[in-house]
Amino acid sequence: MATRRHSVIYTHGGGRLGNQIVRFAHWMAWVEEHAGQVEVVNPSFWPYSELFATWREQPACVYPLRAHTLDRVAGWEQGLAPKWRQRFHWRFQRVLHAVGRVSPGWQAVALNDPTGESVDLQSAEFLARVTSRRVTTCAGWKYSSWDLLGRHQDKLRPLFRPAPEYAQRSTDFIGDLRRRHDLVIGVLARQSDYREWHDGDFFFPTTQYAQWIRQVLDLHPGRNVAFVVASEEKQDATLFAGLPVHQATGNPGVGGHWFENWAELALCDLVISAPSTFSATAAFHGAVPLWPVVAGDQRMALDQIIPEGMAGAARHPVFSESVK
Repeated sequence: MATRRHSVIYTHGGGRLGNQIVRFAHWMAWVEEHAGQVEVVNPSFWPYSELFATWREQPACVYPLRAHTLDRVAGWEQGLAPKWRQRFHWRFQRVLHAVGRVSPGWQAVALNDPTGESVDLQSAEFLARVTSRRVTTCAGWKYSSWDLLGRHQDKLRPLFRPAPEYAQRSTDFIGDLRRRHDLVIGVLARQSDYREWHDGDFFFPTTQYAQWIRQVLDLHPGRNVAFVVASEEKQDATLFAGLPVHQATGNPGVGGHWFENWAELALCDLVISAPSTFSATAAFHGAVPLWPVVAGDQRMALDQIIPEGMAGAARHPVFSESVK
């Protein structure tokens, strides 16, 4: 007779797309490490499930993959208008977490994010706590183990394959560049919220990104290099005049869906970026290196490249300000 897995329901926490991918990947690596003992149900990822081929088909976001009673709730939620979907989701997450405090055989774990409270998913104590109950609801941000994620990341990468419509346009776009160039480098120019995040330390104007691109070209003499600039702000193409720069299809004013930027960064040979989970998770999915830009006076050098991508970013003295 098969042993019933103990369920963790990660109800809420983690931020937007990049942070949600990081958290989900940590949880799934933990499940892989304790195969047959535990599973994770991740309502926190529901707002982004439609973007990915696997999670569109498994809307409750359960791992190991299986049908779940919450598939109906997640599917119904996806059919709501955006305003109502957001309101319902926020309330549902918190009600579900509260159920963990009162239901027989359940328990609830909540981290105090402002104090930096965290859970090491590699700890025997956490596993023992989870397996002492049938269901554990978890809320908060930093549930993680980079050791476990590093161990299981190759199995997890395909689970973040973009849904067909995003994958097709991104593959066509990058494929065309590859036919004409022998090196394709992604550049994330994240600007809007970075004017304030971390006191603006990692906000860089477009002219600075253009300068870094010129420096990278100097480091690759004789090579036919293309750069794919992805940004959540509309970019002035004249600032890249004379450079082999192509705007990602998800940039404002280009015509595609914003998620195509993530998919296209993942298809590049490496990704230049200020500290960001958006770029780090794209590098994780594509198994490509990251090239951090962390200060306006930085001079680009090949030894700055992080070959381990997202896992290396979490150990980097500056990029780790974003990837945790």
